[in-house]
Amino acid sequence: MMPAIGNAVDSVRRTVSTVTTRVVEVATTLLAGLALAGWSLFWSRVGRMHYAQGDLVSAAFTTAVFVLPAIGAVLWYVARS
Repeated sequence: MMPAIGNAVDSVRRTVSTVTTRVVEVATTLLAGLALAGWSLFWSRVGRMHYAQGDLVSAAFTTAVFVLPAIGAVLWYVARS
């Protein structure tokens, strides 16, 4: 009877471990997505501010250097998944 209890305990441990791993993976992905979204929104607003003031060079630079790489990272991650 003891081996059956041991097998049941091992099964529960494996299930808990699998669920915990999956929850951590999902939380990490969500956190990274939120960070990239926040980064993109912040820098796109900075670019819009430059554009509204008539500074087209700074607006283009801000968009090219800070916003497009973040969008590219999201697209790369989605394509990889």
